Amino acid sequence: MGFIHFAITYGYTSVFALLGLEYFILVVPGETLLTTLGVLSHTNQLHFSLALLIVAASLGSFTGSIITYFIGRTVGRPIILRYGKYVFITEKRLKQTERLFQRQAVWTLLITKYIAVIRDIVPYVAGINKVNLKVYIPIQLLASFLWTSTFLLGGNLIKVVATSIYHHWRIELIPAILVLAACVWGYRAIHKRMKRFVETEATQSTKVSS
Repeated sequence: MGFIHFAITYGYTSVFALLGLEYFILVVPGETLLTTLGVLSHTNQLHFSLALLIVAASLGSFTGSIITYFIGRTVGRPIILRYGKYVFITEKRLKQTERLFQRQAVWTLLITKYIAVIRDIVPYVAGINKVNLKVYIPIQLLASFLWTSTFLLGGNLIKVVATSIYHHWRIELIPAILVLAACVWGYRAIHKRMKRFVETEATQSTKVSS
């Protein structure tokens, strides 16, 4: 819970920083952090604004992706492979992401945002492959907004439902459990489909190139 405490202590600036740092150290639990902050934004004690959280988190994620894009573009593939192992950037993951860009650059930027670890490698690969900034910047900004909003709004909804259940648990508990189970199952199913899509596209790219 250290990241949560840091975010609570230093506010929106820390949210911006943590979402940006995820691209460099890969230990910031993005989804967990955003969901928890979404929950906390519904409590009067912390005075978090959901709208400002979305702005801070989106800009933080976007800024991190821009910086790492230029790192990849500047230092190139050999340097990324040499030092990337310290942040879990392996040659296999790098090749897989490069193949995706060769087939579907825009969809790769949007979909991989929801896949842990891969979303942190994508900006480096985009820089290495010199993806046009006219494409990269607006798509990455949109992807950052959609990803952060999904989990912040989800966390906020969890708090609203939990509060309602607390006051009307006899009526709402069972339906809420069923809805929560359906949401978890739905997210996991979508996540698996996204990951399968990424793997399929990478495999097809390999066959075409060979």
